[in-house]
Amino acid sequence: MNRYLYTQFYRNKAYIIALLFLFMAGIMAIYTGKKFLDRNEDIISKSGAFQKESIERNTKFHKDDLGLVLYYIKFNLVNETPRLAALNIGMRDLNPSIQGVTIRNLEEQRYNSDFYNPANAAVGNFDFSFVIVFLFPLVIVAFCYNLISEEEERGTWKLLSVQSGNLQKLLDHKMLIRLGAVTAVYLASITIASVWIKIPLDLYYIAFVISGWLYILFWFVLCRWIISFRKSSAHNALILLIVWVSINFIIPMSSNILIQKIYPVHESLKAVMEQREGYHNKWDEAKRPTMEKFYKVYPQYRNFKVEENDTFTWTWYYAMQHMGDLESAKSSELYTEKMQKRNQAATYLGYFLPNLHTQLVESHLAKTDMNNQLQYASSLKKFHEKKRLFFYPLIFSVKNAESINWAQQTIQLSSLSEHLKYAQLFLPYLVFIALFMILSQNKYRKLC
Repeated sequence: MNRYLYTQFYRNKAYIIALLFLFMAGIMAIYTGKKFLDRNEDIISKSGAFQKESIERNTKFHKDDLGLVLYYIKFNLVNETPRLAALNIGMRDLNPSIQGVTIRNLEEQRYNSDFYNPANAAVGNFDFSFVIVFLFPLVIVAFCYNLISEEEERGTWKLLSVQSGNLQKLLDHKMLIRLGAVTAVYLASITIASVWIKIPLDLYYIAFVISGWLYILFWFVLCRWIISFRKSSAHNALILLIVWVSINFIIPMSSNILIQKIYPVHESLKAVMEQREGYHNKWDEAKRPTMEKFYKVYPQYRNFKVEENDTFTWTWYYAMQHMGDLESAKSSELYTEKMQKRNQAATYLGYFLPNLHTQLVESHLAKTDMNNQLQYASSLKKFHEKKRLFFYPLIFSVKNAESINWAQQTIQLSSLSEHLKYAQLFLPYLVFIALFMILSQNKYRKLC
């Protein structure tokens, strides 16, 4: 009987075409991820050369004016991009993985990035996580929606009941054949990805693979439960498609609108405006109050005096630049706090929606999520402060460009790592899988 079930499945051309479609979609998604990774690496490699060229050009033309040299030179901080990011691009397409900043005010520079088509941003990237979350369930539904109803509609259910000693075992075997076929496509795709993209076989990659497979298993047990009600094929297909549309589009979109209402974020624009106003107003104000505020923050520079009748000094200029950041600091902190709350709300919602949980987990493992972006923003702030505090005394002492060893000013890497919380990653899947297994098992007992 088992051999007959295998033959029946693999002789069905529609099933084979569906599996090939799924495999090709996976390969195309992996190719998209690899192109993204190559482009990202190309930008990072060129940034090092651009920074070196910028230093050489500016120190050559302004070698006697260090303040002017540092007005122009940008120092780059790279947000480390793991190879796994090729499978889940996440927010890396909207937020650059490298950012160059001068030692002038930071807030204005934080939001400088390439223009991006908002229509493309709404659709998202066709990466491997997209294929797992959206396409695999459709094929699973197509494979499973009529496992029982097909026999009843053909009039062979009663005959099958008589001939088969254990109907549940027979139906589970048909389900396992389909699970094995889909799993084979999934594992083949992700193995090709690991070889092609050279993804290291570390805990992050293993957790990524398990996460995707548990999501696939969730859809199989959901189908097992739906078909156990012994409704018609059309009814089963309709219910499963409604579930697919609801958890993939309707509930996440509605929840996103609700989260935006609860946590409105206007602070990013407000921080930039406050910074610009805070900085530009200083041109029309007396120098002494600005310098006193600066000395209060950095008392170690109190020896570098600025007189009110001085026409222009770099000490006053960089002090007022920093005042712009200080005057927008509260809005900047509020922005970060609200983005963290939005991210936390999405995480809680993901515990009830396996598709959303899969996206969040895989973007977390690939370091392409919101949390990574916030940590990188924090690293950029520290990097900017470190550069400022290194150059301030040299500028204020009116040193020339030759007093600095510029060879040490290379691009720096921000590497962020977190301890994986396996219960948080996998427990939501296991709860749903166990729930639908128990519910469907009760129904299957009545079948037999």
